[in-house]
Amino acid sequence: MSTKCRHCNSTSYGHGCQYGPDHLHEHIDDEKHCEWCGSSSYGHGCQYGPNRLHRHGHGGGKCIWCGSTSTGAGCQYSPTRRHER
Repeated sequence: MSTKCRHCNSTSYGHGCQYGPDHLHEHIDDEKHCEWCGSSSYGHGCQYGPNRLHRHGHGGGKCIWCGSTSTGAGCQYSPTRRHER
Protein backbone atom coordinates (compact mmCIF):
# COMPACT_ATOMS: atom_id res chain seq x y z
CA MET A 1 0.00 0.00 0.00
CA SER A 2 1.41 3.35 -0.99
CA THR A 3 0.80 6.13 1.51
CA LYS A 4 0.32 9.77 0.65
CA CYS A 5 1.55 13.04 2.11
CA ARG A 6 -1.01 14.51 4.49
CA HIS A 7 -0.47 17.99 3.06
CA CYS A 8 -0.44 17.49 -0.71
CA ASN A 9 -1.50 13.87 -1.38
CA SER A 10 1.81 13.02 -3.11
CA THR A 11 3.53 9.64 -2.69
CA SER A 12 6.93 11.39 -2.52
CA TYR A 13 9.07 11.73 0.62
CA GLY A 14 11.43 14.51 1.68
CA HIS A 15 11.52 18.02 0.26
CA GLY A 16 9.10 19.28 -2.37
CA CYS A 17 5.74 19.56 -0.62
CA GLN A 18 4.27 22.92 -1.52
CA TYR A 19 1.88 22.92 1.47
CA GLY A 20 3.87 21.28 4.30
CA PRO A 21 5.83 23.08 6.98
CA ASP A 22 9.41 23.49 5.78
CA HIS A 23 8.15 22.07 2.45
CA LEU A 24 8.51 18.47 3.73
CA HIS A 25 6.18 15.63 2.83
CA GLU A 26 4.63 13.84 5.85
CA HIS A 27 3.15 10.33 5.69
CA ILE A 28 1.43 9.89 9.07
CA ASP A 29 -0.69 6.84 8.20
CA ASP A 30 2.07 4.19 7.96
CA GLU A 31 3.18 2.77 11.32
CA LYS A 32 5.90 0.66 9.68
CA HIS A 33 7.87 3.51 8.08
CA CYS A 34 9.27 6.92 8.96
CA GLU A 35 6.79 9.60 8.00
CA TRP A 36 9.48 11.90 6.56
CA CYS A 37 11.84 9.55 4.68
CA GLY A 38 10.01 6.20 4.33
CA SER A 39 12.68 4.16 6.14
CA SER A 40 11.68 1.25 8.39
CA SER A 41 14.40 2.33 10.88
CA TYR A 42 13.90 3.97 14.27
CA GLY A 43 16.16 6.48 16.03
CA HIS A 44 18.92 8.50 14.39
CA GLY A 45 19.50 8.68 10.65
CA CYS A 46 16.52 10.45 9.08
CA GLN A 47 17.79 13.06 6.66
CA TYR A 48 14.55 15.08 6.91
CA GLY A 49 13.31 14.69 10.53
CA PRO A 50 13.97 17.19 13.30
CA ASN A 51 17.26 16.38 15.01
CA ARG A 52 17.75 13.69 12.31
CA LEU A 53 15.36 11.31 14.12
CA HIS A 54 12.94 8.92 12.41
CA ARG A 55 9.27 9.13 13.45
CA HIS A 56 6.83 6.48 12.31
CA GLY A 57 3.14 6.97 11.62
CA HIS A 58 0.56 6.18 14.28
CA GLY A 59 -0.88 2.71 14.76
CA GLY A 60 0.24 -0.80 15.53
CA GLY A 61 0.37 -0.11 19.29
CA LYS A 62 4.02 0.98 19.11
CA CYS A 63 5.86 4.15 20.08
CA ILE A 64 6.24 6.38 17.01
CA TRP A 65 9.84 7.26 18.02
CA CYS A 66 11.38 3.92 19.06
CA GLY A 67 8.94 1.12 18.17
CA SER A 68 8.55 -0.09 21.76
CA THR A 69 5.22 -1.39 23.06
CA SER A 70 5.98 0.16 26.48
CA THR A 71 4.03 3.11 27.81
CA GLY A 72 5.06 6.12 29.88
CA ALA A 73 8.59 7.36 30.36
CA GLY A 74 11.67 5.75 28.88
CA CYS A 75 11.84 6.52 25.16
CA GLN A 76 15.38 7.60 24.34
CA TYR A 77 14.37 9.29 21.06
CA SER A 78 11.18 11.15 21.99
CA PRO A 79 11.64 14.89 22.65
CA THR A 80 9.60 14.42 25.86
CA ARG A 81 11.35 11.11 26.76
CA ARG A 82 7.90 9.49 26.91
CA HIS A 83 6.64 6.77 24.60
CA GLU A 84 4.12 8.25 22.14
CA ARG A 85 1.62 6.28 20.10
